[in-house]
Amino acid sequence: MLSASSQLLMRSEDTIAQGKWLLVNPTDSQIAQQLNNPEIKVFHQYFDIYQQSCAAGNSDQHTFAAAYPTDEKFDGAVIYMPKSKEQAKMLIANVAACLNENASLLLVGENKGGVKSAAKFLETISSQVNKVDSARHCALFGAQIDKPVKLFELTKWQSEIDISEGGLNYKICSLPGVFNHGAIDLGTKVLLDNLPDVKTGRLLDFGCGAGVIGCYLGLKSPESEVVMSDVSALAIHCSKESAKLNNLNAKVVASNGLMDVQGKFSAVYTNPPFHTGIVTDYSVTENFIAQLKQYLTKGGSLTLVANKFLRYSELLEQRFSAVIPMAQTTKFTLYQCARIK
Repeated sequence: MLSASSQLLMRSEDTIAQGKWLLVNPTDSQIAQQLNNPEIKVFHQYFDIYQQSCAAGNSDQHTFAAAYPTDEKFDGAVIYMPKSKEQAKMLIANVAACLNENASLLLVGENKGGVKSAAKFLETISSQVNKVDSARHCALFGAQIDKPVKLFELTKWQSEIDISEGGLNYKICSLPGVFNHGAIDLGTKVLLDNLPDVKTGRLLDFGCGAGVIGCYLGLKSPESEVVMSDVSALAIHCSKESAKLNNLNAKVVASNGLMDVQGKFSAVYTNPPFHTGIVTDYSVTENFIAQLKQYLTKGGSLTLVANKFLRYSELLEQRFSAVIPMAQTTKFTLYQCARIK
């Protein structure tokens, strides 16, 4: 069954049936086929939906990237409202640069996700922004490009963050839409402030975001092989740039959970996600903990930080013989887990 946003979009399928269209971050893997326009291309910033969409057929029409190349032009585009309004602004700037003159740009999303207030961002490229439709607690806004569109460069949206943790000073690249954009997350700070000696060997930063933990591991244990993984193309881009900023030869992998991570690790470190878009979702971390056994070497360990209201201790105790709360604050608990069952 299609998401509420896609169901609303299908009510305007006649608009998208003609010409060359670009769908941006659809929340469903089947929407491109259901819209029944052979000229549709799909731009994904999230690897899970990208993989599912490619598996559904015609993988050539799908692109996974931090930004869409502006040398390909379209007659119209649909952007699914992201969680971050700054990411919405960046996507509008990117996609507008991919559109022909007088092309249509649509923005669809759930009301609780901020699509109504984000519609004003379309005013940067259009003098007329209209509500096209609304239903199922969602809204669809449309604009025709009639204002000058600036060239899009992803680097102009990047920022560098100075990190000072655990006796190290280093830099991180950040982009709108990446976890805790522009600052170090408090949970990550708890992990780095209380981290024991970093192990050697293969080390994994799962759900790496901008690469704050992964770069720390690489700087603390330069002889180790550091792997960083995330589902977000924006996070993959930032982690690669962060590694370059710190002269680290880390491997950065796009992965839906652990599915695309290869090999075993002597230690895994994570501040795992518990949202999918604006919805609280524990399944990513639950699956990660359940599958971790096949990714840890004998004697391998897991270091995980989480909000205190997330009851991960029972899940961890089901999988590890030793689960130690290393540190606690009013908001976070840091777990050290060893001897996987």
